[in-house]
Amino acid sequence: MRRFLFALAWLLALPAHAAGDDPAIGWLHKMQQALSDAQFRYSLIHLQSDHIRPLRYVHGKIDGEEVAYLEHLNGPQKNVVRVGDRVTYLEHDVKPYSVRSARISGFIPPAFGTGVEAFTPFYQLALAGRDRVAGRTSQVVRIVSTDRFRYSYSLWLDTQTALPLRIDTLNAEGQLLEQYLVIELATFDEPSPVLAQLAGESWPPVLMPAYQARESSWRFGWLPQGFELTHVDQHRLFGVNDPVHYLALSDGLTEMSVYIGLAGQVVMPESLSTGSGLSLASARHGEVEVVVVGRLPLESLTNVANSIYPAEQGQ
Repeated sequence: MRRFLFALAWLLALPAHAAGDDPAIGWLHKMQQALSDAQFRYSLIHLQSDHIRPLRYVHGKIDGEEVAYLEHLNGPQKNVVRVGDRVTYLEHDVKPYSVRSARISGFIPPAFGTGVEAFTPFYQLALAGRDRVAGRTSQVVRIVSTDRFRYSYSLWLDTQTALPLRIDTLNAEGQLLEQYLVIELATFDEPSPVLAQLAGESWPPVLMPAYQARESSWRFGWLPQGFELTHVDQHRLFGVNDPVHYLALSDGLTEMSVYIGLAGQVVMPESLSTGSGLSLASARHGEVEVVVVGRLPLESLTNVANSIYPAEQGQ
C-alpha cells in the first residue's frame, strides 16, 4: 500500500505533457543538444549501492564528428573512446575491441543524447525547482515511470549549458538505485587536444556478430508498454561455447537483453537483483533456457522470461 500511495501521489503531482509546449521537454531537448554539440569535461562520481567510482569524461567535436573519452580513475585501467559511432574499450589485460554505438554504454543513458522523443510517451515529466550542484545553478527535471515496470529518473541540468550535473535512478518507492554526480564541469570553445589525438588514432575494427537476423524467430507474450525489439543476432552467454539467440529491446530510455539457448548443465538462478537496479531473470521452457538482463524491476524481467515463445506458435 505504501508503494502504491507513493507512486500515486507523485504521478498526481505531475502535469500531463505535450511535446512542443512542455518546459520539461524543452529542457530535455536542450540537454540532448548539449551532450551532442558541447565541448566540455566532467569530473564525476558514479555511485551504486556497493561501489563508488571516480570518472573523468571529455567530449567535443573534431571536424564535425563527435569524440568522447571516458576514464575510470581508480583500479585497473578501464577507458572508453568514442569517435563518431565507433566505441573502443581499453581495459587491463584485455585486447582492445570496438563496437558500433552512438553513445558510450553504461554511462549517461544514451537516449539523453540521441532521442528524448522516443521515451517521453511512457514517462511523466515535470520541473521540480532549482538547486545547486558542483557550484552551478541547476534545473531539476523529473522523469517518472507511469507504471511499476520500469524505474524513474531525476535530472539536475546546468542552467547555463543544459548539461546534466546529476542523474538519479529511483525505484517505485523513491529509493536511490544509482547516481552520477558531477564534481566539476569545465566548458571550452575548442575541443580538448586529447580528443584530437584520439580522433587520429587507428582503432580496432568494429566487431560484427557471427550472424545477424532481420527479425526474430521468437515472440513475446508480454512486454512493458513501449518496449520494442531493436536488435537481433547470435551471441555468447557467460562463456558458453554454443551460440545463443540475442534480442535487445528498449522503450527509448531503458534497455533489456534477452538470451535464448539450449539449457545447459549449470542451472541458472531464477532471479538475481542488485542494489543498483540491475536484475536478471531466467526461465526454462522444455529444453530451452531464457535469460533476461536489464536495469529494470525484477518483476518486469521475470514476466518477459516466462512469456516468450517461438514465432511459429503464434501463427
